[in-house]
Amino acid sequence: MSTEQPPPVRAILRRSVLATSVVDDLDVDLDDDGVRLPGCSPLEWADLARAAGSAAGDGDEDVTRLRVGDVLHAHLELHSGTARVVPLAVPADADRHPGFGWTHGTVLGGALHLGLGVVVPHGRSERTLPLPVASARATGRSSTVAEQDLARLEDIGALVVQRLLRDTGTPTAGVLRPVGGCDVPTLLASRTLREHLVAGPDRTPGNVLRAVAVPDRTRGWFDLARIDPAYVGAAWAATDPADRGLRRPVVVTREEVALAPTSPDLVEKVLAEGQ
Repeated sequence: MSTEQPPPVRAILRRSVLATSVVDDLDVDLDDDGVRLPGCSPLEWADLARAAGSAAGDGDEDVTRLRVGDVLHAHLELHSGTARVVPLAVPADADRHPGFGWTHGTVLGGALHLGLGVVVPHGRSERTLPLPVASARATGRSSTVAEQDLARLEDIGALVVQRLLRDTGTPTAGVLRPVGGCDVPTLLASRTLREHLVAGPDRTPGNVLRAVAVPDRTRGWFDLARIDPAYVGAAWAATDPADRGLRRPVVVTREEVALAPTSPDLVEKVLAEGQ
Protein backbone atom coordinates (compact mmCIF):
# COMPACT_ATOMS: atom_id res chain seq x y z
CA MET A 1 0.00 0.00 0.00
CA SER A 2 1.21 3.49 -0.79
CA THR A 3 2.52 5.45 2.19
CA GLU A 4 1.95 8.93 0.67
CA GLN A 5 -0.75 9.64 3.25
CA PRO A 6 -0.60 8.55 6.90
CA PRO A 7 -3.02 5.68 7.63
CA PRO A 8 -5.55 7.94 9.47
CA VAL A 9 -5.69 10.30 6.45
CA ARG A 10 -6.08 7.42 4.00
CA ALA A 11 -8.86 5.99 6.19
CA ILE A 12 -10.84 9.24 6.31
CA LEU A 13 -10.46 9.65 2.54
CA ARG A 14 -11.76 6.11 1.96
CA ARG A 15 -14.73 6.68 4.27
CA SER A 16 -15.50 9.95 2.48
CA VAL A 17 -15.48 8.23 -0.92
CA LEU A 18 -17.72 5.43 0.32
CA ALA A 19 -20.12 7.86 2.01
CA THR A 20 -20.42 9.87 -1.22
CA SER A 21 -21.02 6.71 -3.24
CA VAL A 22 -23.88 5.69 -0.94
CA VAL A 23 -25.53 9.09 -0.49
CA ASP A 24 -25.22 10.13 -4.15
CA ASP A 25 -25.52 6.66 -5.70
CA LEU A 26 -22.12 6.71 -7.40
CA ASP A 27 -20.49 3.52 -8.69
CA VAL A 28 -16.93 3.64 -7.32
CA ASP A 29 -14.09 1.15 -7.23
CA LEU A 30 -11.39 1.64 -4.60
CA ASP A 31 -7.94 0.08 -4.49
CA ASP A 32 -4.54 0.90 -3.02
CA ASP A 33 -3.75 3.36 -5.81
CA GLY A 34 -6.92 5.41 -5.85
CA VAL A 35 -10.53 5.62 -7.00
CA ARG A 36 -12.15 4.70 -10.29
CA LEU A 37 -15.49 5.93 -11.61
CA PRO A 38 -17.18 4.41 -14.68
CA GLY A 39 -15.75 5.80 -17.92
CA CYS A 40 -13.24 8.01 -16.09
CA SER A 41 -9.50 8.07 -15.66
CA PRO A 42 -8.37 7.01 -12.17
CA LEU A 43 -8.08 9.49 -9.33
CA GLU A 44 -5.07 8.90 -7.11
CA TRP A 45 -5.37 9.15 -3.35
CA ALA A 46 -2.87 12.00 -3.50
CA ASP A 47 -5.30 13.95 -5.71
CA LEU A 48 -8.07 13.55 -3.14
CA ALA A 49 -5.70 14.37 -0.30
CA ARG A 50 -4.71 17.67 -1.97
CA ALA A 51 -8.37 18.63 -2.34
CA ALA A 52 -9.23 17.61 1.23
CA GLY A 53 -6.31 19.65 2.53
CA SER A 54 -5.83 20.00 6.28
CA ALA A 55 -9.39 18.79 6.98
CA ALA A 56 -8.34 15.16 6.47
CA GLY A 57 -5.26 15.54 8.64
CA ASP A 58 -7.34 17.21 11.36
CA GLY A 59 -9.89 14.38 11.30
CA ASP A 60 -12.73 16.64 10.12
CA GLU A 61 -14.85 14.05 8.34
CA ASP A 62 -17.71 16.40 7.43
CA VAL A 63 -15.47 18.84 5.56
CA THR A 64 -13.39 16.05 4.03
CA ARG A 65 -16.53 14.32 2.76
CA LEU A 66 -17.76 17.59 1.24
CA ARG A 67 -14.49 18.27 -0.59
CA VAL A 68 -13.99 14.68 -1.73
CA GLY A 69 -17.59 14.53 -2.97
CA ASP A 70 -17.05 17.71 -5.00
CA VAL A 71 -13.98 16.17 -6.64
CA LEU A 72 -15.79 12.95 -7.53
CA HIS A 73 -18.80 14.72 -9.05
CA ALA A 74 -16.66 17.21 -10.98
CA HIS A 75 -14.38 14.42 -12.22
CA LEU A 76 -17.35 12.38 -13.43
CA GLU A 77 -18.97 15.37 -15.17
CA LEU A 78 -15.74 16.34 -16.94
CA HIS A 79 -15.59 12.88 -18.50
CA SER A 80 -19.18 13.11 -19.75
CA GLY A 81 -18.21 14.98 -22.92
CA THR A 82 -20.86 17.65 -22.33
CA ALA A 83 -19.34 19.42 -19.33
CA ARG A 84 -19.72 23.18 -18.99
CA VAL A 85 -16.74 24.98 -17.50
CA VAL A 86 -17.37 28.48 -16.14
CA PRO A 87 -15.62 30.96 -13.83
CA LEU A 88 -16.12 30.18 -10.15
CA ALA A 89 -15.38 32.25 -7.05
CA VAL A 90 -15.19 30.48 -3.68
CA PRO A 91 -14.99 32.28 -0.32
CA ALA A 92 -11.40 32.08 0.88
CA ASP A 93 -12.46 30.39 4.14
CA ALA A 94 -15.17 28.12 2.70
CA ASP A 95 -15.49 24.55 3.94
CA ARG A 96 -15.67 23.38 0.33
CA HIS A 97 -12.50 25.20 -0.75
CA PRO A 98 -10.31 22.50 -2.35
CA GLY A 99 -7.00 24.23 -1.61
CA PHE A 100 -4.10 22.89 -3.67
CA GLY A 101 -6.46 20.68 -5.65
CA TRP A 102 -7.83 23.75 -7.48
CA THR A 103 -5.98 26.39 -9.51
CA HIS A 104 -7.08 29.83 -8.37
CA GLY A 105 -6.13 33.43 -7.78
CA THR A 106 -7.37 35.99 -5.26
CA VAL A 107 -9.86 38.75 -6.03
CA LEU A 108 -8.60 42.04 -4.63
CA GLY A 109 -9.87 42.45 -1.07
CA GLY A 110 -9.11 38.83 -0.15
CA ALA A 111 -12.66 37.56 0.45
CA LEU A 112 -12.88 35.49 -2.74
CA HIS A 113 -10.66 33.10 -4.68
CA LEU A 114 -11.35 32.89 -8.42
CA GLY A 115 -10.77 29.87 -10.63
CA LEU A 116 -12.75 27.58 -12.93
CA GLY A 117 -15.77 25.47 -12.06
CA VAL A 118 -17.70 22.56 -13.54
CA VAL A 119 -21.49 22.78 -13.74
CA VAL A 120 -23.00 19.51 -12.50
CA PRO A 121 -26.63 18.39 -12.14
CA HIS A 122 -28.02 18.75 -8.62
CA GLY A 123 -31.55 17.47 -8.19
CA ARG A 124 -33.78 19.56 -10.41
CA SER A 125 -31.23 22.33 -10.66
CA GLU A 126 -27.45 22.49 -10.99
CA ARG A 127 -24.40 23.32 -8.93
CA THR A 128 -20.96 24.60 -9.91
CA LEU A 129 -18.00 22.80 -8.34
CA PRO A 130 -14.30 23.69 -8.40
CA LEU A 131 -12.47 22.20 -11.39
CA PRO A 132 -9.99 19.68 -9.92
CA VAL A 133 -6.45 20.03 -11.24
CA ALA A 134 -6.16 16.24 -11.61
CA SER A 135 -9.42 16.04 -13.60
CA ALA A 136 -8.38 18.89 -15.90
CA ARG A 137 -5.06 17.15 -16.54
CA ALA A 138 -6.74 13.81 -17.24
CA THR A 139 -9.23 15.30 -19.72
CA GLY A 140 -6.80 17.65 -21.48
CA ARG A 141 -8.38 20.85 -20.18
CA SER A 142 -6.67 23.90 -18.80
CA SER A 143 -7.25 24.45 -15.09
CA THR A 144 -6.24 28.12 -15.26
CA VAL A 145 -8.58 31.08 -15.75
CA ALA A 146 -7.91 32.56 -19.20
CA GLU A 147 -8.78 35.91 -20.74
CA GLN A 148 -11.85 34.45 -22.42
CA ASP A 149 -13.09 33.18 -19.06
CA LEU A 150 -12.73 36.64 -17.54
CA ALA A 151 -14.49 38.15 -20.56
CA ARG A 152 -17.35 35.70 -20.10
CA LEU A 153 -17.62 36.66 -16.45
CA GLU A 154 -17.95 40.32 -17.43
CA ASP A 155 -20.62 39.44 -20.02
CA ILE A 156 -22.57 37.63 -17.32
CA GLY A 157 -22.09 40.60 -15.00
CA ALA A 158 -23.53 42.89 -17.68
CA LEU A 159 -26.54 40.56 -18.03
CA VAL A 160 -27.11 40.74 -14.27
CA VAL A 161 -26.99 44.54 -14.43
CA GLN A 162 -29.68 44.51 -17.14
CA ARG A 163 -31.89 42.31 -14.96
CA LEU A 164 -31.38 44.55 -11.94
CA LEU A 165 -32.35 47.59 -13.98
CA ARG A 166 -35.43 45.77 -15.26
CA ASP A 167 -36.42 44.77 -11.72
CA THR A 168 -36.12 48.27 -10.25
CA GLY A 169 -39.15 48.96 -8.07
CA THR A 170 -40.24 45.31 -7.92
CA PRO A 171 -40.15 42.93 -4.92
CA THR A 172 -36.97 41.32 -6.34
CA ALA A 173 -35.07 44.60 -6.51
CA GLY A 174 -31.91 44.44 -4.43
CA VAL A 175 -31.56 40.66 -4.81
CA LEU A 176 -28.77 38.83 -6.67
CA ARG A 177 -29.34 35.33 -8.04
CA PRO A 178 -27.16 32.89 -10.05
CA VAL A 179 -26.90 33.40 -13.79
CA GLY A 180 -25.30 31.25 -16.49
CA GLY A 181 -23.84 28.70 -14.08
CA CYS A 182 -22.24 31.46 -11.97
CA ASP A 183 -23.38 31.58 -8.35
CA VAL A 184 -23.69 34.85 -6.42
CA PRO A 185 -20.16 34.93 -4.95
CA THR A 186 -18.86 34.47 -8.49
CA LEU A 187 -21.00 37.33 -9.76
CA LEU A 188 -19.27 39.64 -7.27
CA ALA A 189 -15.99 38.87 -9.04
CA SER A 190 -17.34 40.78 -12.07
CA ARG A 191 -16.10 44.38 -12.16
CA THR A 192 -19.06 45.27 -14.40
CA LEU A 193 -21.50 44.23 -11.69
CA ARG A 194 -19.47 45.83 -8.91
CA GLU A 195 -19.45 49.16 -10.77
CA HIS A 196 -23.24 49.03 -11.00
CA LEU A 197 -23.64 48.14 -7.33
CA VAL A 198 -21.39 51.00 -6.27
CA ALA A 199 -22.74 53.66 -8.63
CA GLY A 200 -25.91 52.49 -10.36
CA PRO A 201 -28.45 54.93 -11.82
CA ASP A 202 -30.08 55.43 -8.40
CA ARG A 203 -26.73 56.16 -6.73
CA THR A 204 -24.84 59.41 -6.28
CA PRO A 205 -21.48 59.72 -8.08
CA GLY A 206 -19.65 60.08 -4.77
CA ASN A 207 -20.40 56.55 -3.56
CA VAL A 208 -17.35 54.33 -3.59
CA LEU A 209 -18.55 51.21 -1.76
CA ARG A 210 -21.56 48.98 -1.24
CA ALA A 211 -22.29 46.46 1.48
CA VAL A 212 -23.55 43.10 0.17
CA ALA A 213 -24.75 40.04 2.08
CA VAL A 214 -24.28 36.60 0.48
CA PRO A 215 -24.77 33.95 3.20
CA ASP A 216 -26.14 31.54 0.57
CA ARG A 217 -24.45 30.84 -2.77
CA THR A 218 -27.82 31.08 -4.50
CA ARG A 219 -28.90 34.47 -3.19
CA GLY A 220 -27.44 37.82 -2.19
CA TRP A 221 -28.80 41.16 -0.99
CA PHE A 222 -27.35 44.61 -1.61
CA ASP A 223 -30.19 46.62 -0.09
CA LEU A 224 -29.29 46.09 3.56
CA ALA A 225 -31.08 49.02 5.18
CA ARG A 226 -33.57 46.73 6.95
CA ILE A 227 -31.26 43.78 7.64
CA ASP A 228 -29.76 43.27 11.09
CA PRO A 229 -26.01 42.55 10.68
CA ALA A 230 -26.39 39.51 12.95
CA TYR A 231 -28.89 38.01 10.50
CA VAL A 232 -26.20 37.38 7.89
CA GLY A 233 -24.14 35.20 10.21
CA ALA A 234 -27.22 33.36 11.43
CA ALA A 235 -28.38 32.69 7.86
CA TRP A 236 -24.91 31.44 6.93
CA ALA A 237 -24.82 29.07 9.91
CA ALA A 238 -28.28 27.71 9.09
CA THR A 239 -27.34 26.99 5.45
CA ASP A 240 -26.12 23.59 4.32
CA PRO A 241 -22.28 23.75 4.26
CA ALA A 242 -22.29 22.85 0.56
CA ASP A 243 -24.39 25.94 -0.20
CA ARG A 244 -22.80 28.46 2.14
CA GLY A 245 -21.54 31.74 0.78
CA LEU A 246 -19.83 34.45 2.81
CA ARG A 247 -20.22 34.30 6.58
CA ARG A 248 -20.18 38.10 6.98
CA PRO A 249 -21.33 40.97 4.76
CA VAL A 250 -18.72 42.07 2.24
CA VAL A 251 -17.70 45.58 1.30
CA VAL A 252 -17.70 45.90 -2.48
CA THR A 253 -15.86 48.59 -4.43
CA ARG A 254 -15.05 48.81 -8.12
CA GLU A 255 -11.82 46.93 -7.50
CA GLU A 256 -12.31 44.84 -4.36
CA VAL A 257 -14.49 42.43 -2.42
CA ALA A 258 -13.51 42.42 1.26
CA LEU A 259 -15.13 40.99 4.37
CA ALA A 260 -16.77 43.61 6.56
CA PRO A 261 -15.10 44.17 9.97
CA THR A 262 -16.13 41.97 12.87
CA SER A 263 -16.79 44.81 15.33
CA PRO A 264 -20.60 45.36 15.57
CA ASP A 265 -20.15 49.14 15.64
CA LEU A 266 -17.95 49.11 12.57
CA VAL A 267 -20.31 46.73 10.76
CA GLU A 268 -23.26 49.06 11.35
CA LYS A 269 -21.16 51.99 10.11
CA VAL A 270 -20.12 50.12 6.96
CA LEU A 271 -23.69 49.04 6.27
CA ALA A 272 -24.92 52.61 6.71
CA GLU A 273 -22.25 53.99 4.38
CA GLY A 274 -22.87 51.23 1.87
CA GLN A 275 -26.57 51.96 1.39
